[in-house]
Amino acid sequence: MLNLDKKNRYLLACSYGPDSMALFKMLQNEGYSFDVAHVNYHLREESDQEEADLRKYCEKFGIRLCVLDNQKKLIKNVEAECRLIRYSFFEKIYDSGKYTALLVAHNEDDLIETFLLQKKRKNLVKHYGLASQTTYGKMTVLRPVLFFTKADLTEYCEINKVPYAIDKTNLIPVYERNKIRLDIVSKMNRADRDEILHQIDLENDYLKTIFDKISNTQNGVECLKKLDDIEFAYWLNDQIQAISPIYKITYKQSREIVDILNSDKPNSYTFCERGKVIVEKSYDKLFVRSNDKFDGYSFKMSKPEIMDNEFFYADFTGDTNNRNVIRSDYPLIIRTYKKGDKYVIKNYQVEVRRLFIDWKMPLYLRKRWPIIVNKEGKIIYIPRYRKDFVVSNNINFYVKECFTFKQSKISL
Repeated sequence: MLNLDKKNRYLLACSYGPDSMALFKMLQNEGYSFDVAHVNYHLREESDQEEADLRKYCEKFGIRLCVLDNQKKLIKNVEAECRLIRYSFFEKIYDSGKYTALLVAHNEDDLIETFLLQKKRKNLVKHYGLASQTTYGKMTVLRPVLFFTKADLTEYCEINKVPYAIDKTNLIPVYERNKIRLDIVSKMNRADRDEILHQIDLENDYLKTIFDKISNTQNGVECLKKLDDIEFAYWLNDQIQAISPIYKITYKQSREIVDILNSDKPNSYTFCERGKVIVEKSYDKLFVRSNDKFDGYSFKMSKPEIMDNEFFYADFTGDTNNRNVIRSDYPLIIRTYKKGDKYVIKNYQVEVRRLFIDWKMPLYLRKRWPIIVNKEGKIIYIPRYRKDFVVSNNINFYVKECFTFKQSKISL
């Protein structure tokens, strides 16, 4: 019945509802090796009794049970908070290295409810409905009863005399998911369900074509303009989630950023995720990065040495004439731009700010660009910005990647 590998050991997420208890019994009957994880949120009067009954059932069959006794008060965004709490708990157990996968008892009803909820909210999702296999952090998450109906699993419990409890809050139309469950999914016949499942497959096929396309799309402005609205929204969301999986953007927000993309201004930017993310157009590129409120840096090099940090690499142990550095210049200061900085090039004094503009340097880099100052406080070298620069083995000074968007070295 379950298509799992009996050589592996699993961790079962069990709420003591009919779905997870049916999966519990299937694992038993088919001889799988597993432990059980349960979270008591203390949101209902029955919670303690359900924990006690599950504990008794596990002890009866010699199954190891891990319980999280949650004491955190849950007031706002309860569903999301509960999910974060339980998966963080599962991760801690999973990190012991004993398990191949976390098993969750999502079923066909959950699959359809999730799809309808996604459509209602117009979410930018990576998968419509629920996938039979996903990952959460380092955990492999499997849903082995995804294509059983809730009625099938409840009946299985009844036939096999498996105890379970019904969460009565699932029957109250308070949350949007509950409304969909009670008003739509519960009234579907088999033909209705099959039609929805077919629609989910088609939607996921369409998503695959989008992901295949944006996976080969770089951050060039002209390249991004060739994407249609929904493709650009997914590209942008993908960049934001590369910064943090908890960050996301809506389709509506992505349309606002298209205005920046199409702007005649060479430099423009906006904030997302309540100021945590910056989307910045700099000349012919669009950058998505974390808003780290960077204030600059200053490193002292007292003698010729190797300095390697997140901003630049410098090997000044050899010949440094190509960097205008001689022995009498030490100690050097390698720092970022200061207002009023000026630099002499071929006997002409220029403002560093003007140089950055002439080089068409992205705004975010101007706060991170290294400037070499000698012991007398004179700027003696500034690496030129070249967006097409490639590092070779014999280069003694280069600027490193300074932003979230994935790219290699950027200049010497």
